[in-house]
Amino acid sequence: MTSIYHGALAELGATFDRLDESELEAAVSQIASARRIALYGVGREGLQIKGLSMRLFHLGLQVSV
Repeated sequence: MTSIYHGALAELGATFDRLDESELEAAVSQIASARRIALYGVGREGLQIKGLSMRLFHLGLQVSV
């Protein structure tokens, strides 16, 4: 199982290495300054969207799913 974990972490690391930090900061700023945030997802993505919406709500943002 250890090799599976290392492989998954390597894939995540490669993904994060490709992120442009300035674009990420711009996206976070837009989300944080939004009056309302509407999110939609189904299946596994829907579960992640619900988790994200709850965290945004706990930060004091107005969120709809």
